[in-house]
Parts: sequence; structure tokens; C-alpha cells
Amino acid sequence: MSETTVVAVVTIVLVFLPLLWALSGWLSRRSSRALLRGLGLTLIPVGLVLTGLMRLLVRALRLVVNWFAATTMTTTIWIGVVVLAVGLVTWLVAGFMTPVDRETGRQRRKEHAARKQARPKNASRESASTGSGSPQNGSQQPWTNQTTGSGANTAKSSANAPAQGWPSTSSTPGSSSTASPNVSATEKDADAEVEDILRRRGLN
Repeated sequence: MSETTVVAVVTIVLVFLPLLWALSGWLSRRSSRALLRGLGLTLIPVGLVLTGLMRLLVRALRLVVNWFAATTMTTTIWIGVVVLAVGLVTWLVAGFMTPVDRETGRQRRKEHAARKQARPKNASRESASTGSGSPQNGSQQPWTNQTTGSGANTAKSSANAPAQGWPSTSSTPGSSSTASPNVSATEKDADAEVEDILRRRGLN
């Protein structure tokens, strides 16, 4: 196939594809934007043919095909091919995404600026809250010391209470054994006195 035939075929394809895209956009969505973009893409190949740049593009395509046919593919070359493919796929996917209009863009910029301004304020509030919280902890520490001191004093007083007034339950066995003979001796003395009185009166 001659170079002129290849140039003609490529030009026809590049003219008709944008025309079909423009017509489909106009018929389906009645979008003048899609129609104008399709017409613009249709005029570009015509201009390339008239200036002779289309022939250069066809030669470049042939050189690329010959390069792939004559070059031994290495790992580095395959990585480059994969990167090119990923770039083309990313560009095509981005074309199908919903575009952001100017009003939405302004609103997003305002929200971003508001978030930036809110970050230092939140940081200052947190630092202020932590700074005010540390003196409170310090002021509460003496109170806890006082409460623990009072608790220790009450424990000491309760421990000393048996020694001051109440009989202690932990008395030694010797003291209890000495108390019981004293009580029995006094009872015997009282009985002896009663018997003595009865004898004197002749009642016994």
C-alpha cells in the first residue's frame, strides 16, 4: 500500500469518527457543546492534509510499527509500553467523568479555605484546654492529699480507741484469768458478812 493511500484512509477515518460523535451527541442530548467539539475535531485532519503534516504523521506511524517489529522487547521496554497504556486508559476514563462547573469549583475552593482556617483555631482550642486542665489537676492534688490525711487520722483514732476507753478484745489470757479469782473472793466475803449478821440475830 502506497503512502498516499494510507494518508487518504487515515484522513477519512479521522474525519468521519468525530462527525459521528458530534451527531450522536446532538441527537441524544441536544448538546451544542458536543456538536461544536465534533466539528472542531473533524476540521483538524483536513488541515493536516492540506499542510502536509498528515503525511509526516503516517511516516511516524510506520516508523513506530517498524520499530516494534525490529526491536527485541526487553523488560524495560515492556514497562514503558504498560505505562503508556495506563496513561491512555486514565485519559479516556477521565473523559467519561462529569465535569465540574465554575460555581461548583468556587464552592469547593471556599470549603477548602474554610477547613484551612478552622485547623489553627481547633489547634489553639485544644492547647488552651490542655493548658487549663493541668492547673485543675494540680489544684485537685492537695484536696486528695487532705482526704488521704484525714482518712489516716481516722484510722489512727480508731486504732487508739480501745486504749482510751473501751476494753480491748485482744487482751492476754493472763489478765482474764486474774480477774475471775478477784470476783469470787469478793462474793465469798459478802456471803461471810451475811452469815455473820444472821448469826448475831439468832436467825441462823
